[in-house]
Amino acid sequence: MVNNDREVARQAEKMLEASLRAKTASFRDHVNRAPEDVSLKKATAKAGLKKYGSRRAGNLTHYMRSLSIRMTRHGFIQHHGVDTVRSGGSRTRTKPQTVSYGFKSHTMKMRAQPFINEAVESSRVVDYVMNNLSRIRAESLLVEVRRILEK
Repeated sequence: MVNNDREVARQAEKMLEASLRAKTASFRDHVNRAPEDVSLKKATAKAGLKKYGSRRAGNLTHYMRSLSIRMTRHGFIQHHGVDTVRSGGSRTRTKPQTVSYGFKSHTMKMRAQPFINEAVESSRVVDYVMNNLSRIRAESLLVEVRRILEK
């Protein structure tokens, strides 16, 4: 049983990351991805914690405020899909030789693949966080009310 927001946040990060990696494990790497670029398969979860109080006063506590998914931009684009017109223009490449070329504007349609929603649902992290944080915060509220009433 977890006793504070930091433990809940760590466990939530682990649950969501495991689910995201399971969903993205079947994805192929991008054909033109440079080796130093981060793969979509390396998606992570990061919990946002806020400190309240001070260590000197002995009342330092951490409250979980958010849980976010960190991944490359094309992961979110793949999740939401695209239906737009790409503008025309020109490009110049230098390898193996310098060549300039133009291209026309064209429509770009990519069907949405909601793998992020599926990962969040299959991880059951929302229920876990909601149940544990509400229990922890209710207990701390009762302790605080009891402390005030005993004065």
